[in-house]
Amino acid sequence: MSVAITIDNVVKRFGKDTIINGLSVDVRPGEFFTLLGPSGCGKTTLLRMIIGFNSIEGGTIKIDDQIINDIPTHLRNMGMVFQNYAIFPHMSVKDNVAFGLKNRKVAKEKMNALVDEILETVKIAHLKDRMPTQLSGGQQQRVALARAIVIHPQVLLMDEPLSNLDAKLRVEMRNAIKLIQQKIGITTVYVTHDQEEALAVSDRIAIMNNGIIQQIGTPKEIYQRPNCVFVATFIGLSNILEAKVKITGAAKILDFGAYEVPMDNLIPEISAGSKVLVSVRPEEFEICLKGSDGLTAVVEHSVFLGVTTHYFMRLENGQEIEVVQNSGVEDTIPNKTTVRLLVQPAKINVFTEDGNTPLIVRGNR
Repeated sequence: MSVAITIDNVVKRFGKDTIINGLSVDVRPGEFFTLLGPSGCGKTTLLRMIIGFNSIEGGTIKIDDQIINDIPTHLRNMGMVFQNYAIFPHMSVKDNVAFGLKNRKVAKEKMNALVDEILETVKIAHLKDRMPTQLSGGQQQRVALARAIVIHPQVLLMDEPLSNLDAKLRVEMRNAIKLIQQKIGITTVYVTHDQEEALAVSDRIAIMNNGIIQQIGTPKEIYQRPNCVFVATFIGLSNILEAKVKITGAAKILDFGAYEVPMDNLIPEISAGSKVLVSVRPEEFEICLKGSDGLTAVVEHSVFLGVTTHYFMRLENGQEIEVVQNSGVEDTIPNKTTVRLLVQPAKINVFTEDGNTPLIVRGNR
């Protein structure tokens, strides 16, 4: 049966430095929950607090209704997969996977059955007699995963488990991890700094920065409706443009200077003359080679990436932006071409001048 994790107002200090100060988050039973953020934001620190490697200076962590703050790590019934795999080089695959079961004094017959079952699940049963030096990086990661979940833990914790793999193996393993997690139904907390990886595997994502959770949501929610400029620019790529709000009767308009965009999804409380920041993802621009409406931009250079072409442009105010267009739309636009750029009002995001507050009605897309 899957469990919930309740993290309530937790505090972590190292000496005089407070790394996490009053953080709260709930992880649902059976959920694949990802902590995503830049290096040093506190995500691994929080993961280590859950498993018991780090002490808790304030607040509580619960598994279902049980507070685990003072429960020793080896009694928390959690499995962990580390960045460097941490598999034993002198043990075969099956002995590595059986390690936790031996420590729990599981009977040999049952232990062998459990090991065989999990090796089939992670698709390395044919490698059970090999030594770690005979395995690829992806195979070693599968061993580490099997070892973590063969003990049937209540919670699976994963700390940057794919960072040591090459690009192709990362994609292969992230898909495998998600499928295995869904099959087993174990509550999982996953740490990464890789945005694409987080989008691919997560049920929900918590974006962290400086020990603070900036936003929690599904991958789609966070990508389409970030709640601050930090999230907008950390998840994927966003061009941040300055604008002012004009109000004419009941109409609200974003004024970019020589280009105005009517908006029907700004919050009612917004006032005329407000300075705002507008987040436009590269694919949310429409390139016009003819016509006088839109932002004026000059193509500096372009990169063809098969399905898409990425244009690097400069606006009239000197700001550099990136625009993505499907490669099949038309021929690549030559460098130094002047174009007009239209934005899609339903897709762009608008924030207060400090970038910390969204001004789009939530749920509107």
